[in-house]
Amino acid sequence: MKQILLSAGLLISFYTGFSQIGGNVVESNPNYESKPVNLALNPSSSYNYSNQLEASVMMNVKATGYVAIFSLSQHGKSIEEAETAMRQRTEFFTRFLKQNGIADALVFIDPVSMLPTYETELQEKKYSKTFNELPAGFEIKKNVHISFKEQSAINDLISMAAKAEIYDMVKVEYSLEDLEAVYAQLRNEAMNILLSKKMNMEKAGIFSRFVSIGEKQGSAYPAERYLQYTAAKTGMPAQFIQYRDKKPTTITYNYAEKNRTLFYDKVPDKQFDKVINPVVNEPMVQVYISIKGQFQIYDPEKDAEDKAYNKKVKDLQLKLLELDVEAKKKDIELKGKNIVQTRIEKK
Repeated sequence: MKQILLSAGLLISFYTGFSQIGGNVVESNPNYESKPVNLALNPSSSYNYSNQLEASVMMNVKATGYVAIFSLSQHGKSIEEAETAMRQRTEFFTRFLKQNGIADALVFIDPVSMLPTYETELQEKKYSKTFNELPAGFEIKKNVHISFKEQSAINDLISMAAKAEIYDMVKVEYSLEDLEAVYAQLRNEAMNILLSKKMNMEKAGIFSRFVSIGEKQGSAYPAERYLQYTAAKTGMPAQFIQYRDKKPTTITYNYAEKNRTLFYDKVPDKQFDKVINPVVNEPMVQVYISIKGQFQIYDPEKDAEDKAYNKKVKDLQLKLLELDVEAKKKDIELKGKNIVQTRIEKK
């Protein structure tokens, strides 16, 4: 009896812990599931992969470099006023970055746009009202690109940008120095898994040989894997009917504004036969490869018999060819002797 109670207690603890680990995104959306990546081969391929083996491998790779992009917007009554204010802000920001060890070579100012701005003027007449747009000034937009090596530096960059009154971080780009080397490692791992699956089939008595191989490779960068969710739950419907004195009354429930946030949703591991560096404690570049091999099943005994028969046929054909060549040699020699004999007789 004690053993049964202990097992039940462990079971309850397990499910309680699992619900906590799931997080609010699961609570807000019970049907939540990480979006998988497409591992299908190019549909234009002419191969038929109905009989196939597949091996898919993914690697979580820490980026070797990052570029943070901050956006600035500056208004002014004239182009000169807007440009002067923009230059002061960018110079202050770049000077502040340099004081904190970020060299000028790692910072790039990208002019994005310069547009006129308008304000609306109301013109009233006796029987009408007209709103007219009038020029009000100019707006200049620029982006500041900052290169850095360690992901933790982004917190300092955000703080420095805020001190320069820059509050819009557009995105952070991730880069890898040697992507081909990563693909080469993944390809080698996938081929080993593919051959291992083929060997397991042979242990079960199913012998096969590959007749064609197809490959699909790709990568998922962190900016592509962020999802938005609302961290709230309510038990009230938007509208419901309430009866008072047998008369229906429509009750409308106005929801309060809920907190919406983003989270990093990595490519799920369950798509792959093997994941290299599976534990992800920070956003990483996820590089993957899938190899599909079309195969034919054969009978080893019959295959050996066919090979032996084909060898005998080939040997026989070779022997007949040798005999034919030998016969032609003798015929040529005989004709040569006859010609010589004829010439001697004529002399």
